[in-house]
Amino acid sequence: MLFRRTLLPMVAVACFTSGCRLFRPVNPNGDTEPRPATDSSVVAASAETVPAPVPDPRPDARPIDVGRLNDANIAAMMLASNNTDISYARLVPFRGERADVKEFAKRMLTDHIGINGLVNELLKKLDLTPEDNVASLDLRDESSARRDAMRELTGYAFDSTYIENEVSYHRKFLFAIDNILEPRARNDELKTLITSVRPAVAAHLAHAEQVRANVLTRK
Repeated sequence: MLFRRTLLPMVAVACFTSGCRLFRPVNPNGDTEPRPATDSSVVAASAETVPAPVPDPRPDARPIDVGRLNDANIAAMMLASNNTDISYARLVPFRGERADVKEFAKRMLTDHIGINGLVNELLKKLDLTPEDNVASLDLRDESSARRDAMRELTGYAFDSTYIENEVSYHRKFLFAIDNILEPRARNDELKTLITSVRPAVAAHLAHAEQVRANVLTRK
């Protein structure tokens, strides 16, 4: 309870707060098969009405295939993104070396678990069950591959790879919030929650960029 009370003001006032395609969820209990979309508008929509893929902000990436989204898909994407960074942060205590990298990872673990708690609270209130889509499923493959690669590293090699990945990840998360999640959310409370999370993610990115600069100069 104390944790949630401390995180919510943080998100609200913006105190605190990636590769391949965007957002395949990390399931702590193992992968699950994607469920088919239930939005009847998906079935009824013609090729002309299906939104075009959203370009990924990275120059070497192909467009993010988000298709036609409903609020259940957007909720799944929010949870997926947070679960992904949680999974990265959990590698740091065992493979990292630098104190600033370890402190950053500790912050990511705390904040993203807390944001997921806020999302799950809202989903319970709305009686809404998250539904995977192409975009939410893609992050599972990406995050799994990145974790496998980082598990082979220790010390400076791990620290530099991890923090570079964090910069890329948070840039992608901000891009998704601005171009996919908030604009396409239909429920006003879900839209408000996504908007309130953005300053926290932006602060995470600024923190990651500072740590990266220190790591690369070995300060």
